[in-house]
Amino acid sequence: MALVVGTVLLVLTLFLISVRVIGNPEPAFYAAAWMAHGYLFPIYVIATFMLSTKLKWSFTKTILIMLAGTVPFMSFITERRVAQQVANLN
Repeated sequence: MALVVGTVLLVLTLFLISVRVIGNPEPAFYAAAWMAHGYLFPIYVIATFMLSTKLKWSFTKTILIMLAGTVPFMSFITERRVAQQVANLN
């Protein structure tokens, strides 16, 4: 889920920067794309919470991983670290 949210956030952010630099107005689908991201992010937060309760993470760690989905590229880094930690548990 972190990869999906991170990819959507990254693409939308880069698209916004390129549109603003060129000076064109934002296309109509852009608002719909941000709305889709708005629906994906709570799913990411719920998935993170479910994983954190299963793995008994601290409150701080859970919140930091949830917030990683709000920063472009950070969700990719966090996803890799969490996947490695989970793989090491098995």
